[in-house]
Amino acid sequence: MKDYRRRDVALAVGLSGVAGYVDAIGFLKLGGFFVSFMSGNSTRLGVGIATGQWAMARTALALIGLFVAGVV
Repeated sequence: MKDYRRRDVALAVGLSGVAGYVDAIGFLKLGGFFVSFMSGNSTRLGVGIATGQWAMARTALALIGLFVAGVV
């Protein structure tokens, strides 16, 4: 097993905390849409299309597209 240094563990914990904070703030500001949880946004897209809530569908589609663009 690899011997992890304390600094590496502290960095991992810090980055995980920042990522969680950004995701939580994004979720609150976007009204229930996710910043990093694309399966949740895919579900919201499907619900928006099925129920005719086009604003919800557009928001979910835009977030999914931006996520894919960021990955590329």
